[in-house]
Amino acid sequence: MPQGERSKVTVHVSRSGEVTLAGRPLFVGDADALIARIGRLLPADEVYSIVTPNVDQTIGIEHDSALHVAYDEAELRIADGTPLVVLARMLGAHGLQRLTGADLLPIAAEMASRRGWRIALTGGAPSVAELAAQHLRDQYGADVVAIPFPKIADVGDAESAQVIADLHEAMADIVFVCLGSPKQDVWVSHWREKLPPGVYVGAGAAVDFVAGTKRRAPVVVQKIGAEWLFRMAQEPRRLAGRYLVRGPHFLNVVARSFAHRKDRP
Repeated sequence: MPQGERSKVTVHVSRSGEVTLAGRPLFVGDADALIARIGRLLPADEVYSIVTPNVDQTIGIEHDSALHVAYDEAELRIADGTPLVVLARMLGAHGLQRLTGADLLPIAAEMASRRGWRIALTGGAPSVAELAAQHLRDQYGADVVAIPFPKIADVGDAESAQVIADLHEAMADIVFVCLGSPKQDVWVSHWREKLPPGVYVGAGAAVDFVAGTKRRAPVVVQKIGAEWLFRMAQEPRRLAGRYLVRGPHFLNVVARSFAHRKDRP
């Protein structure tokens, strides 16, 4: 399938245990295994992107060509969506876990303090990235810098040039881009040729959670797969459409995935 081509999205589990979404492999393993995998990419000599598909992204890949390209060219794809993980397990997957950018950020900061990595945070409301960076520096002793990100209407806006210049100056090993999905992934894809080498993680509200400006769902709510409901209660105007209007279209992905199950090699 050519890069960026739109197609009907399915989840597929091969007999060897590989899990694919839209024809691309999902990372199988826990957070420690993911950090180890990222560590093998460092020091980076090119741009590596990590995307975190959830239900909304899974649906979006089918209809948004820019998101599809960003998804295709990612180095790693980690499942950030309980329905996605449950579907894969029902299809026979073992070892696939829900991992989010919010989970990854503090773990990466802790490892960065041991390995000498530099982390950059960008995105979020004004001053939030700096507040999050300060919290991570205080808690883990990590080398974390904040890069201001202007409000942009489109990923191609010229205001991004200053962000890119700041990233070149920061020389970070790992960059957490917290613009929300799909903007963060499409932004990295759009500016890939201009960005400095590093691992770029689409991390959504991770800076808000670390900074304390937004409250993450309690662990028990996360474990039962209801974090989406907690977040929608916090931001109904922004998230109701995502979860209540687009979310049910995931049932089409479920149906197609089971229909194609008999064809797995």
